Amino acid sequence: MKVNALLISIAVVLAAVAVGQVSAKFQIRTHEDAVQAHEECQEKFNVPEDIYEKYQNYEFPEHRRTACYVKCFVEKMGLFNEKSGFNEKAIIAQFTSNNFKDLEPVRHGLEKCIDHNEAESDVCTWANRVFSCWLPINRHVVRKIYAFADLTGDAQILDKCLKSISSPERIESDLRKLANYTSWTSEEVPCLMRCLASEKGWFDSDTNRWNKQRVAQELGADIYNYCDYELLRKSRDACSFAHRGLRCLKQAELYAGNSISTVMQCSVQLNATIGQMVQYSELKPKESIPCLFQCFADAMSFYDEAGNWRLLNWQQAFGPTHVEHQPDYSPCRTTDEQRRLASSKCAWMYDEFLCWERVNGNHNGTNLV
Repeated sequence: MKVNALLISIAVVLAAVAVGQVSAKFQIRTHEDAVQAHEECQEKFNVPEDIYEKYQNYEFPEHRRTACYVKCFVEKMGLFNEKSGFNEKAIIAQFTSNNFKDLEPVRHGLEKCIDHNEAESDVCTWANRVFSCWLPINRHVVRKIYAFADLTGDAQILDKCLKSISSPERIESDLRKLANYTSWTSEEVPCLMRCLASEKGWFDSDTNRWNKQRVAQELGADIYNYCDYELLRKSRDACSFAHRGLRCLKQAELYAGNSISTVMQCSVQLNATIGQMVQYSELKPKESIPCLFQCFADAMSFYDEAGNWRLLNWQQAFGPTHVEHQPDYSPCRTTDEQRRLASSKCAWMYDEFLCWERVNGNHNGTNLV
């Protein structure tokens, strides 16, 4: 992920939603939080399985359990409470944290649908009335944030690809392998990911290229930006190229939103202005928002207790690098003596971050490239 794209996106969101007013009270929720909320609400209301499957896909048909299930879900996700109703600032922060371009439909839905229960409905009816009005305008946004973009969930595409790639004798074993595809280190069902991504319109098998516009539209620009280096690499093997790309997009769904929300929270804690955030993206030799990187690094656990890098955490936070093979980061780790002589902990940590950017080919000494 290009750090300037990350920071500029955050600056736009800060300007649009005044996130400083909600960050101290509202924590951005993740896919895992949504899964837990669904499970707890399902257990509470004993929803029939066929209806529950629709709820998990963010479709809420008329049913005697729907209204109170919706109220339960939005309450657990921090978007609603019985006393004050829906928290508009929290909704905007939640659903623009991965892609500021979603701000327009999110706000439009709020303007159209929010009410303060002037009708004096029961609380379940109130929550369901507002959310069911807002959701059709923003269902694609909700699914991007709360649900994984799971290619294997499209039964028609999966059936078509398995029939073209597998055989009747292998389909059962291939399906078992596919159930664990997020943990594959190599493609265990050869060329299946290329077929799935192609059928979704994300990958062009003829030109061996990813469809940037389609991926960004369906998953969010920040998901694409997290993987842009991986998706732009040249590869003669379309099957492995598609597999690597999908693996990265899955990783982005896990980590990109957390990186963005963490930087947002740090910028609020440090009272950073929008102009400072844009300036920070230029990565000047002296940190333009003092201690922003230390705040981010501490929250993301970039260092162990001895001050050594937890490299995996860095990689998960920033995504694939410009260079294809993992660089040698050892020169970036300053010595204990250099750290002791530095003007502050913030200073040496920022210097190490600048080195990370240079080694990854993102930084030429003064500006990102």
